[in-house]
Amino acid sequence: MARIIPGVQVTVVKEVVPPQLAPSGVLGLIGLTETVLTKAERASSWSRFLEVCGSASAYSIPEARQALANGVFELVIVPLKSSTAVKAGIDLPTADAEKFKLEARAPGIWANGFKLKVTYRADKFDLEIKPPLGDAVEVHRNLEPATVADFLEKASAVVRIDKSVTPTKGPSEGEYVLTGGKDAGATDYADALEALKDEPDVDMVLAAVQDFSDSKKVTQIYSAVISHCNLMSADSKGRIGFGQVPPAATVEDSTSMASTLLSDRFVLLAPHAVAGAVAGRVGGLDYFQSPTFKTLSGLASLSRALPLEEQGSLLKGYVVPVVDQRGRGVIILRGLTTDGDQISVRRVADRAVRGVKLLGELFIGRLNSEDGRGALKQKLNEFLVQMEKEGALVPSTDGKDPAFKVDVYSSQADFAQGIVRVDIAVRPVRAIDFIYATIFVQV
Repeated sequence: MARIIPGVQVTVVKEVVPPQLAPSGVLGLIGLTETVLTKAERASSWSRFLEVCGSASAYSIPEARQALANGVFELVIVPLKSSTAVKAGIDLPTADAEKFKLEARAPGIWANGFKLKVTYRADKFDLEIKPPLGDAVEVHRNLEPATVADFLEKASAVVRIDKSVTPTKGPSEGEYVLTGGKDAGATDYADALEALKDEPDVDMVLAAVQDFSDSKKVTQIYSAVISHCNLMSADSKGRIGFGQVPPAATVEDSTSMASTLLSDRFVLLAPHAVAGAVAGRVGGLDYFQSPTFKTLSGLASLSRALPLEEQGSLLKGYVVPVVDQRGRGVIILRGLTTDGDQISVRRVADRAVRGVKLLGELFIGRLNSEDGRGALKQKLNEFLVQMEKEGALVPSTDGKDPAFKVDVYSSQADFAQGIVRVDIAVRPVRAIDFIYATIFVQV
């Protein structure tokens, strides 16, 4: 309706402000914990991890400490429910044949081989706990049968008294070994991955497998991780999985496993017991930085040194070697997925996908005009320009092609169906892993 009296009318239009993307480096961790989790728990520090998962989880999921020590942004620990996982334990003999049963605080094979030494001083006894290799991790002195259950519950991170038995006599003096622990099954790990689907900010996944004696089972678990990552990437929540070769794996075994687990969303590492550290280092880097030649922390020593010939063979089979290099420490030799792609390239692409989805959802219902489609294109340009400024996207080396291209359009047929199409081309930065030098000697 036209105004009669001259004047000014002001209309305020609120600009679409995109929310901040979730930080990269969030690691979804699946493993057996002391505390029975009913929902996913988050931890960005070691103390928080022990608080929510229990002290014995330091042994059952050693990858957690490695990841945090190497700078991962946050851990998301999901419940792993299993009817097959068993705690290691032992029935200690007593003077009158009464049961004195000790059990590991968390299920799994991690406690198998732990040594218990009982020695007496008068009517009280000492309990020394040692891993299969290494010095004692706990020494408890002057224990009494009447109070030992409560004492170990509070003071030990390894064992506790079986709650089904209340001992009245102390155990006989001697040395004993914990046995009988079992890991969760492959289907248990696959079921736990389902719970990780509800955590949208996770961009890395690690299954903390304990038992590597059956390589087929391990491969089955890692295959489930790959399927999970592929499924989430189809929903614009791209993820990369991490795994490691068995302790006794040869080069042939490792490369054969990598060929079975061929994917642009999975990283296989050698030697054994480095997966947590590598995942943490990748999570601690900017999403566009390559982990190649990056130093790892929190590893006292590698389980096995990789000779130079093995390093080359592993890289040819797209297994990532972790090596102790003089002057640099323990490093990731080259950051590759099992299909030979660079980890950083995949992470840049995933970041772009997450950003485009986030922006696109803000404009649903606003794209029925040329102005609305132009606004979407402008916001996409802003997002990709920011990625270029960060160094994640780069123009071609000859400068002829830009770092990215964006087009937003809708044909008449698309418009009738409520469809707007967005075409985007991005050029992720790549790690320069090789330098070829030519020296001319002039005389």
